[in-house]
This record gives sequence, C-alpha cells and structure tokens, in this order.
Amino acid sequence: MSNYVLPFPESKIPKGGEFGNTILFDGTPRTNPHRGVDFSLPGGTPIPSFTSGEVVLVKWSDVLGHVAVVKDLKGGFWGYCHLRQACILAVGKEVVAGKTIIGLVGNTGSASHGAHLHLSFGPDDQSVFFGKVSDPITAIKIRIARDVKEAPVAPVSKVAPVAAKPVAEVASDVAPAAKRVSAAAKKAE
Repeated sequence: MSNYVLPFPESKIPKGGEFGNTILFDGTPRTNPHRGVDFSLPGGTPIPSFTSGEVVLVKWSDVLGHVAVVKDLKGGFWGYCHLRQACILAVGKEVVAGKTIIGLVGNTGSASHGAHLHLSFGPDDQSVFFGKVSDPITAIKIRIARDVKEAPVAPVSKVAPVAAKPVAEVASDVAPAAKRVSAAAKKAE
C-alpha cells in the first residue's frame, strides 16, 4: 500500500485554484500567488489524508478557517484548510493515506468563497500560513512515484519452466479461428 494518494481528480481543481495562480476564479487579480491548490467539492465531502504520517497541528485561522496539518513520512507538511469544523483528530494521531478522514470540505475563513479544500505543502508546520510552499500536486506525484519505485519486490524463489508451443504451431492454431471471425464479421455486414 502506498503512503501517498491523490484522492480527488485534478479535474476538481477549478480555474484560479491552481498553485501559483495570480488570478481568482472570477478574474479578480490576487494580491499574492496562490499558495496551494483548491479542490472544488460539495460541502461536507469527507477528506481522506493524502499521506500517511501524523497530525502535527489543528487550529483556527481567520484567513484559512479550520486547519489541520499532517507531517508525512518523508518530513513534508500538508495543510488541509477551510474544513467545515475543527479536525477531530488529536495532535500526534497517526493517519493512513486514503483511509483516515482528516475532516469535511467546508467554507470557513475569510479567504474562502464557497465550499472547497485548500491543500498546501511545505517544509514545516507553519508553511501553510506563511513562508515557503511548493505545488502539492507535483509533490504528491513525486512521492507516489518514489513509493512505487521503493516498494519491496517479493523474491522469486524458483522459476518454474513453462512449456510453450513454437510460434509456427501457435500461428497454425490461430489461423482457423481468425478465418471464422472474419467470416462472421462479413455476415454481420
């Protein structure tokens, strides 16, 4: 099982909700580039953790509303913002990617203009609020790829020999069936 998932399709990121975007969804210029990605989802949609790791922060922000921050197994910090209500997971609680529900999609905080999940990624638990952030979609894709690459492969203890027909024999077995399929297709026309 992977320690990282992308539980919502990228098609749920509306125009203006992309990382680094400088224009809001309604065409209004942003004061600063967007510091995360917004997933446009119905209010109350459960939000599974994108990563395995540990809850390190649960707090209210006047701008981002109810916020939960999860530290992943590689040391990255994922901010889940505008939650409908305070995250019920306690700081220190372990979470499992795709399984543990962080909260529900909401519309809390002054930067929210409709129900959505604002997801951020940064190097520490405060980066959701200020400081350095990176594109969370790129970060999750890189982590998923590394997880696949690093996944342990079960050793092959013994390879059993397989008796296979020579290619010429296979071709002669297939030829009559191919003629029957071709004849049936002509009849159907």
